[in-house]
Amino acid sequence: MSHLSFVLRPLSLVIRFMCRAVRNPKQRTKDEGRRTALTLLLIAFLLQTAACRNRPEPGTLIIAIEATPRGFDPRLNTVNTYSARMMQLIYDTLVVRNERFEFIPSLAERFTESEDHETFTFYLRSGVKFHNGKLLTAKDVKYTFDSLLSPDLKSPIRGAVDKISSIETPDPQTVIFHMREPFYTFIGNLPAIGIIPAGAGTELIGAPVGSGPYKLTDYREGERVRLEANSDYWNGPPRIPRVEIKVVADNTTRQAEMMSGAVDLAYNVGFDPETIRALSSRRGIQVVIKEGANVDYLGLNLTFGGRLSNQKLRQAIAFAINRDVIIHNLLRDQARRAEAMMPPEHWAYSSGAIYDHDTERAKQLLDEAGLRDPDGDGPQSRLELSLFTTTTQLSRNIASILQDQLRRVGIQLNLQSLELATLLDRINKGQFDLYYLRAIGFNQSTDVFQFVYHSRYQNAEFNDVIARLRPLTDPAQMKPVFNTIAGILARSEYCANEEVARLADDAEKMESAVAKKELYLQIARLLTDRGGQNRMRYCNPQVDRWIVEAERTDDRAAKAELYRKIQNTISEELPQIYLWYPANALAASSRVGQIEIDPSGSWYFIARLTLLK
Repeated sequence: MSHLSFVLRPLSLVIRFMCRAVRNPKQRTKDEGRRTALTLLLIAFLLQTAACRNRPEPGTLIIAIEATPRGFDPRLNTVNTYSARMMQLIYDTLVVRNERFEFIPSLAERFTESEDHETFTFYLRSGVKFHNGKLLTAKDVKYTFDSLLSPDLKSPIRGAVDKISSIETPDPQTVIFHMREPFYTFIGNLPAIGIIPAGAGTELIGAPVGSGPYKLTDYREGERVRLEANSDYWNGPPRIPRVEIKVVADNTTRQAEMMSGAVDLAYNVGFDPETIRALSSRRGIQVVIKEGANVDYLGLNLTFGGRLSNQKLRQAIAFAINRDVIIHNLLRDQARRAEAMMPPEHWAYSSGAIYDHDTERAKQLLDEAGLRDPDGDGPQSRLELSLFTTTTQLSRNIASILQDQLRRVGIQLNLQSLELATLLDRINKGQFDLYYLRAIGFNQSTDVFQFVYHSRYQNAEFNDVIARLRPLTDPAQMKPVFNTIAGILARSEYCANEEVARLADDAEKMESAVAKKELYLQIARLLTDRGGQNRMRYCNPQVDRWIVEAERTDDRAAKAELYRKIQNTISEELPQIYLWYPANALAASSRVGQIEIDPSGSWYFIARLTLLK
């Protein structure tokens, strides 16, 4: 008998009972119990039938995600979270981070770093193959990094490798990177750079070719991605033959598909914490919640002369926020308080100043900042600020609670929910007061200090004129460009830097156009190479010096002490307010086994999963 017959027969019985009840009111009460029972039976039957039809085929793991991946070229698409996660399954990198946040070999069996931090040598594993059957060699590694450095590609991660001056490949298994100056953070940048075949172009965006545990077989943007196990994987083939990743944007639909069996696994997909609790009590579903290392935070615009350039105002905001209430009532304890950017398990962690909820202290600091309450407990506010969030429901809920908490101390918080690309564009341009985001991955390495807190000269005019200078060789053409650069630097709008001031003075006196050009390019590197995500416009020359000093020392104890000083200072000056470390939350059908997630929230564990028949 067909599925349709199974559905129609019980449906016709329900209709018959309902019609009898309408025609004969006396029969209504008598049949009510039977009609209700039969209706419930029908609903259960239909759900079961749907579940049978939707159940994934044997050997295929179905994963639900809430947002669309945007391509799979590791040189171009790492900004998108889901592209980055899937590329962890498609590509291999020279090194990876372990559960203790230490860098360990991956494609490279071993690597060395010279004492001056200017030469890095990697010895590759032999016999590693790309998904197209081609052997992976040093030539492919060199091509990957050469293409990243090419201005034609316009890679968003070019800054992570642009201190490379040359790459040697003395044999097929050895790659030697030479830097134009000490590159202290080079190793820390490598876990995000998948190795691609030599000669590959931007076709990798939709048709990636890597050497990872899975290879892509089908990609329909906005709908699904299908992966197949790499049977030749150097670290052993995955245990699950096929993986299908479905884009299910709606939270309710995602939950329904999880409950019906149409989806096997959902990991950190923005489920409401109450949904996670509900799924944990559902038969046939297992929920894994483990402490995470990513951090949710507020970024504050410290632009000189701006509203939040006042340190006491920033501290007042920190004291006004009741993180414990949000963690317990909204997040259902699926997070832990954060007192720093780095996770507490990291060897370089230091908490610095602690901001326990204290409304009276917040009001006192606002008074001291010159922001007195104009009408006591009346409706008028001390000042108005805007808060940007993404469009997810959880982000909006958190923002609403923050709005209420700040209102209690006299701060009117105006909320704006923006698509992620728009939000990032606005904050990168400094067009914000506060923003709420989650730091994913990069806060788990000491590189975060130079990446987020080292000052950066964010001046489009300066960047444009330096870009014009780079290709010039004619002194006559260089002269007007030199004058423009000197005029910009004379305004001293960058964070105070003694070395930049000295080099600028030397450049003014330099007669050789070639030498002057090199000095200005050196100044540009000093001002713009660091602080890639210093969106807050944070400027502290002493912190800059500590960051550089910590990078240059090889003594672990000395590094830890410098990082303690940095974190203590940052916690007082508050370019960011740390909120909590969200737990990693995974829901999976009972047929999924060997689930071992790590604090970083990476997808590497998927290659180790098993699937019951």
